[in-house]
Amino acid sequence: NLPMIPPPDSLKPIKPYLERGAELATRDPLVAYHCRLYALQEALSLRPSIPEADMSFIINLMEELEAERPKLGNLEDASIQVENFGQDLFKRADDADRAGHSDLKTAKAFLAAANVLECCKQFGELPPDLAEKIKYAKVRFVEIAKATKERRPPAPPREAEPLPGMNDDADEFPSSSLSSLPNVSQPDPGGNPGEGVAPPSYLSLPEAPVVQSPTTPSAPVFPPPPPSAGEWPDPTVAPPPLPPNALPTSPARMPVNMVMPTRHNTYKPTVAQMRDAMGRCQSAVNALQFQDHETASSQILAAYQLLTSGVTSLH
Repeated sequence: NLPMIPPPDSLKPIKPYLERGAELATRDPLVAYHCRLYALQEALSLRPSIPEADMSFIINLMEELEAERPKLGNLEDASIQVENFGQDLFKRADDADRAGHSDLKTAKAFLAAANVLECCKQFGELPPDLAEKIKYAKVRFVEIAKATKERRPPAPPREAEPLPGMNDDADEFPSSSLSSLPNVSQPDPGGNPGEGVAPPSYLSLPEAPVVQSPTTPSAPVFPPPPPSAGEWPDPTVAPPPLPPNALPTSPARMPVNMVMPTRHNTYKPTVAQMRDAMGRCQSAVNALQFQDHETASSQILAAYQLLTSGVTSLH
């Protein structure tokens, strides 16, 4: 596991995906990256409702992902790898559950599988069978976790896929409730000696059989969307568009107190101010790579103000 900076309260919905990204960082860096990338995309969709002060968390996450991206190499098959990881984790949890090992470790595996499979939304619309598998995993997590907390055996697993609406109870027992549950009795095996931290307990479940059932496809049925002209150069991780209420309804206005460029501006910025402006320009570039034009505009404006007057009204 790697340390994770918890998001502010306004971004609480993205916490499960950040947690999976931190847990899987050493086990599968590509899957971990896409868990965090999905968290970023969800955070951007929440922009209209979060305080301006919390935007720094989003910008920092953006910059971290941008720095991490070159280390992963070719992401052409990312959608396949992410889904296969989630499918395998679900199968291991389901096999353990049906074998009578319905403990907290199995519950956590169900929840982690659901979170990883949800991250496949960044590649396209989920097929119905995958969406139902996510619902079932969340419901089974709730059932086992509640039973563990109440110190009673959980209900046996269902023989069929869940019906629509089964996920309604999942909100009554969010993943954050895990902190109040007892620890898994079995110690986590192994761990990375260099890290000195054991992997999450759910990764120690037995491997799923190689032979796959008809309901567990080995490859996703939705390919990554092809890049369009003028789009940023990473076609495999394009984030979803912002909701309608997050889009500007009119052209952005220039602030009335903005210092306009003139040929006779004699202000000379200091070295520190130029470095600050350079950093803000880099933040703008990072934002544009994630199609976040609003953050890019504000960072460019701040850089311009620093270079022409030495002060900025933006933070």
